[in-house]
Amino acid sequence: MKKAVMIAALVVIGTASIFAFGIGAQGGTNLNGGGGNAALTFKLDNLPWVFAVDGYFGNNRVSVGATADMWVGTGTISKTPIGYFWGWGVAANIALGDPLGLGIAARVLGGLNFMLLDNFLELYLQVAWQPGFSVLPTFNFQLWNFPVAGGFRFWFK
Repeated sequence: MKKAVMIAALVVIGTASIFAFGIGAQGGTNLNGGGGNAALTFKLDNLPWVFAVDGYFGNNRVSVGATADMWVGTGTISKTPIGYFWGWGVAANIALGDPLGLGIAARVLGGLNFMLLDNFLELYLQVAWQPGFSVLPTFNFQLWNFPVAGGFRFWFK
């Protein structure tokens, strides 16, 4: 039994440095108007996906949603520590209140990021074009939807 525990511990310790993960918070709004939202974000450094779980509270409505964005391109702006990213993603949300809602959307996004404190802290700003549709209370297609968010992530290696 001791050998199994020791082997498991060595495997965990040995693979812990293979990847880094970032976790943080963001806040945002929509350029079309509407209220703000807050989200918890998560990203692994060796995968191009960024995940967020967000919530909106206001106007007699509570909404909970999730996004999964794939960063297709990344880089840095010439001779600066400022990075950029762009990609695509998907979003879904459920709204409780007046009215009840269920929505699904595609996303095309881009943004800027800046790493600080020896790459421990990432600051970022992003905008997305998020056309989608809701199926409750009635079918509604929305072509012009532009969420904007800014936030931070702490990176653990």
